[in-house]
Amino acid sequence: MSTAARYRILTTALRWLAVVLILRVLATILANYPDYFPPDFESLFLLGREATFTGAYRVAFYVHIASSPLVLVSGLVLLSETVRSRCGSFHRYLGRAHVMALLVLVLPSSIVMARYAFGGWPAGASFVLLAFATAACAVAGVGCARGRRYDRHRRWMLRSYVLICSAVVLRLISGAAGLIGVASPEGAYIAAAWSSWVIPLLGYEVFERWMVRQRTRPPVASLR
Repeated sequence: MSTAARYRILTTALRWLAVVLILRVLATILANYPDYFPPDFESLFLLGREATFTGAYRVAFYVHIASSPLVLVSGLVLLSETVRSRCGSFHRYLGRAHVMALLVLVLPSSIVMARYAFGGWPAGASFVLLAFATAACAVAGVGCARGRRYDRHRRWMLRSYVLICSAVVLRLISGAAGLIGVASPEGAYIAAAWSSWVIPLLGYEVFERWMVRQRTRPPVASLR
């Protein structure tokens, strides 16, 4: 089997696995939304937040839960090669809306919420750095698209979406920690907050460089 064929099979399998995980976790997140209208402070996320659920935090919370699912779903559509190749105009307009929602709604609201993150400032610092890293990747991706450097555009936007999906990874790690029954939930959450975006980003960089080497490797001469 050729390297190109292996690349297509591997990337297709990983893509569908990611889609299933993202949609499954997103459905779980959305299932909790009735607890937020009105806020139920006995629910898991809002437990013990009566004192902080005011002012800027309250606004940021509702902006975040309203915009984040849209960015997750629009990102999946934008990564579709079929949509990009067959509906170029739709891809461009959706991409602009995606980046605008990310930079204006999702990331600023996450920075406000980070101040009151479970786990204190160590977890909050992770979310702030995550927000800036996500914004930097998205802006770099837009710049490359405007310069018609589409291969670089694809890589930067993939990095941005990997970071966006940290919300999915965070819930997977937190859920696993809850099932295991960790001794220090706060410490486990801090570790999950950092791991949810640092490890996937490093994984993407390693995978991307490995695939570049595979594509550029000269063919091995067959033995006769």
